[in-house]
Amino acid sequence: MDKLNAIVLSYDEKLVLLKEVVIRSFVVLLNTKGDLIVNLPVGHRKSILFHSISKLISENVFKPVVIVVSPLNIIQDQLVSLQSHSISSCRLDINSNIDEDGAYDSGEENDRCKHTSNARIEQLKRGAISVVLCHPEALLNTKKAGKS
Repeated sequence: MDKLNAIVLSYDEKLVLLKEVVIRSFVVLLNTKGDLIVNLPVGHRKSILFHSISKLISENVFKPVVIVVSPLNIIQDQLVSLQSHSISSCRLDINSNIDEDGAYDSGEENDRCKHTSNARIEQLKRGAISVVLCHPEALLNTKKAGKS
């Protein structure tokens, strides 16, 4: 708990009290291996979770990457917030590509959209990005994403 408090204070020294459900989410993540899905209403400070998770687990996980699936309308605001806290982040959306060679996703007829990221896939592979923000369509609208 001391480590969590230190990380939260280093993130925002004005943020003293976390909601109990957010603290429980951190505890579950630290005590289990695997995914964490958090679905909370506005005002519960969910952002502190994905802004701080990689720092919290970096002692046990080499270059952790947090994937946040979020409504499209708040992704840009979250990117700005992450960058203002010097947290490496990128956006995966439907407007550019993430193929290693920079080429379009595949060109196959069954692919409905061209997907993009403001980061290269190599950056993601080597752990240079801590948080990847995306909306559900960016993950599910291509054959490649559906197979992953």
